Amino acid sequence: MHFIEHIVEPTKLLLAWQSPNEKYRTRYIVAELNRVQDEISLTYLTDTEDFRKAQEIGFESYPAFQDTGKTHHNVLDAFMRRLPPRTRGDFSQYLEGLRLKPDVILSDFALLGYSGAKLPSDGFSIIYPFHEVNEACELLIEAAGYRHIKKDHHVTISIGIPVVFSKEFHENIQEEAILITVAEERLGYVTRGLIPTFTDWVNEGRIVGAWVEKINGMPGRPTAHVYVKVSAKKCV
Repeated sequence: MHFIEHIVEPTKLLLAWQSPNEKYRTRYIVAELNRVQDEISLTYLTDTEDFRKAQEIGFESYPAFQDTGKTHHNVLDAFMRRLPPRTRGDFSQYLEGLRLKPDVILSDFALLGYSGAKLPSDGFSIIYPFHEVNEACELLIEAAGYRHIKKDHHVTISIGIPVVFSKEFHENIQEEAILITVAEERLGYVTRGLIPTFTDWVNEGRIVGAWVEKINGMPGRPTAHVYVKVSAKKCV
């Protein structure tokens, strides 16, 4: 088991939404959560193609903040309800599942980013984009599309096996993607909110290690998670 050793406190997180209709697999970025000092705000990205495409297939708003035309302030508590409370008896086991140490020191805003804050009851999730992070860091990411690839290609993987990231044009969604492969077999893709950052890391050679960290999920809906180790950006 590998733990995240370098906590990087975010100033921005992304709110993603995926339709409950299995016909639509894309996870669209519909809003940003921004931190200025201790205040967290939510702003919908209404002028983006992602937002428009999400609306076309049923997205309306995050239930607690229905007005998409304004910036919502002091939203942290509403999103923290998606996570177990820190006072829960098994919270250390929850952190371990995220590959965070039980004695880790991080803000609630950072915990949202590192956890993803996914619930089985809706299609929302939080993405920490690691935008302009120049220091060394580690992260645990889910291989998007893994269950569909496994079903179609019967890919077999094991814990600890190294993975490789490569740039690819994704024909289904007609945009650039970052493919994750293991032993020359497709494992999945980097989630869309992290593609710009991973593109930079691949180009700069900053990914110094990555491997399959855990495989879990429900029957018929397996998930694969990859641990990624990134070096500090070299000074030019």
